[in-house]
Amino acid sequence: MRLPKLLFSAVLCCVLSAVCGMTQVSGKPELMKQINETIAKVLSDETIDGRTEAAERLASLTKKIKSTEVTEALVTNITSLLNSPDDSVRYWVAMALGNLGPAAKAAVPKLMEMLPKADCINGTITSASGIRYALIKMGIKPPPPPKCGRIAG
Repeated sequence: MRLPKLLFSAVLCCVLSAVCGMTQVSGKPELMKQINETIAKVLSDETIDGRTEAAERLASLTKKIKSTEVTEALVTNITSLLNSPDDSVRYWVAMALGNLGPAAKAAVPKLMEMLPKADCINGTITSASGIRYALIKMGIKPPPPPKCGRIAG
């Protein structure tokens, strides 16, 4: 049982090293350090609440980045967080991408792929609203919600 946890830790360290090396915002090393630490927490926290809080913090941090400072690596790393099994995390990650605006357009295909299923999740606030926010902030008009039976998030 310890081997998979150890293996996960080793892989996480490698990923974080790559993230820290590739994801840079000119003139904002402290902000990028905070973003990289927050991305790591979204990936590694053991609780849904912890991962959700980290994703919410990521959305807050991305409000501080100018569009000219957004790198392809940053967008790629944040977009990869959309693979979370937690809808609350996906909501905040989509919000974070939306805060990056048109500079995060590389995330559009993933967001568009996720939207139909997210639209059918039952709940007052779901990742669908975060995805729609992100698309609008990127200059993309989201499609109308499909007619579907609501599913559990």
